[in-house]
Amino acid sequence: MGPFSFNAFRFLLGGLFLLPLVALRKKNKQIKPKASSPALLKGGLIAGSLLFLGASFQQTGIQYTTIGNTGFITGLYIIFVPVISLFLGVRYHHKIWFAVALACAGLYLLSGMNGLHISDGDFLVLLGAIFWALHVIIVDHMSSRHDQIKFAALQFFTCAILSYLAAISTGDKMILLTFEEWKWVIVSGFLAIGIGYTLQVIGQTTSPAAQSAVILSLEAVFAALAGYVFYHEILGFRGYLGCGLMFIGCLLTQRYPPINLNER
Repeated sequence: MGPFSFNAFRFLLGGLFLLPLVALRKKNKQIKPKASSPALLKGGLIAGSLLFLGASFQQTGIQYTTIGNTGFITGLYIIFVPVISLFLGVRYHHKIWFAVALACAGLYLLSGMNGLHISDGDFLVLLGAIFWALHVIIVDHMSSRHDQIKFAALQFFTCAILSYLAAISTGDKMILLTFEEWKWVIVSGFLAIGIGYTLQVIGQTTSPAAQSAVILSLEAVFAALAGYVFYHEILGFRGYLGCGLMFIGCLLTQRYPPINLNER
């Protein structure tokens, strides 16, 4: 499979996974989900488009750079989120920048990246990181104002449609024939998309964008731990130090919520 067809299938499954939950919430009298609105549709379309752009630039760029560079540069959204938020009027305590820098240094060590050389592939991944940051910000804006499950489903279907169109235009394979193909699409569609991304939307109803970005960057730490458990990959001192710094940075960010949090 090409990257676009893989995204098309897995985001479609993620959206379908949520439809029964949307129906159950409507029937449950104890749950009063917020009514749909044009703003919900608009937000879902924007968030889904940002998901598509972030994944597309990342997956295109990774063909021309290393995995370590990709991991580090993608994780730079932990810096982009608070910077972009400042331009949107969100103010943070100055000490949060120390926590973000600490997490960023840990990510650099964990990635195994050496130096700061920027290739064409690195630049494409960097563009993807900006779109990931914008996605965190739009989820922060939408999650506390609209029904989170409907919003999540809308963004998944939007990303699936855009990925499908991109797959057709680039000639990606659009028919799954083997068990191996279906296995990874189903695992990613249900677990990573249907559950993981949905929990992000729900979690961001109370977690500010900058804190959410640092927490989400811990995916690098969990990936390293999974590599050790399932594939017996040894990180070494530099990798473990990076994990520790990222975890400490994550904890420190929780001490400094936005100063104007009540205006969210």
